[in-house]
Amino acid sequence: MRKEKALAVLFGVLLFLPSLSFCLEFQFRLSSGLRRMKLDEVNLALAGWEEKIKQEASPQPSWSFEEPEVPPLHFGFSFEGELTVFLTPRLALGVSAGYVYSDLNEQDTLLSINKDGITYDYARPTKVSAYPIIFLGYLYVPLGSKLNLYLKGGAGIIQAKYVGREAFKIAEESGFVYPTFEMAEASRSTSLGGIGLEYKFDPSMGFFIEATAQSAKVSGFSSENQLGEKRDLYFFEEYIPELDIWQAKMRVLPQEPGGENIRSVREAVVDFSGFSVKIGILLKF
Repeated sequence: MRKEKALAVLFGVLLFLPSLSFCLEFQFRLSSGLRRMKLDEVNLALAGWEEKIKQEASPQPSWSFEEPEVPPLHFGFSFEGELTVFLTPRLALGVSAGYVYSDLNEQDTLLSINKDGITYDYARPTKVSAYPIIFLGYLYVPLGSKLNLYLKGGAGIIQAKYVGREAFKIAEESGFVYPTFEMAEASRSTSLGGIGLEYKFDPSMGFFIEATAQSAKVSGFSSENQLGEKRDLYFFEEYIPELDIWQAKMRVLPQEPGGENIRSVREAVVDFSGFSVKIGILLKF
């Protein structure tokens, strides 16, 4: 008897689902835009490397140094795809997957020193990237037959990666040598809120523009070496006696650094938190 009732309930659900999905409206959103992030520790490490290179060159009377400034990492780009289902004309739920990155390449971070007639190029290419997956809720406010204001909020996870390298070459050579390579990954929770406007050309197609604030402070970065040994990403300052400076660093190490020449040791943080402005298209079906 119980088996018959269960089969009856299942049969009823199967009959109901097609009619429910027929009533719901689905929307696909594709967008990209500019993002500003709080990459404080990443920028401190970049500035520490720049200061060390400049200090090494300054006391040498026969060396000349070009004075470009290495720019900090503040802005990046984001790309996002999202599937949204409308429960009512004013309420919707969605899930999005995206890609966020910000980087400086060899040319962006190039510092050149002429040492006794030979020019040496130094660079510190750095990249941070992330793959957020967010579950979202929407509230729509009609402003006209084709124009809607909407509010959005959501939470999810973000998978992040940090890559930092130090590069070196003689200026006449074509390719850099990379004596230092740092790479680590981590995942953490994230949340966001935003506001946007959408305009529909017709019932099935339109475009939108939105502004979003996101909290995504990621720590716990780690990687494995070729032997499978776990290594963690640390932020710290190291004293360089011959230059009399404390250099800020981000390094992937098998254990926490220590010693009298080390201070301010902590688990490194790559903070993707910030604001973004995006524009995109939407397709309803």
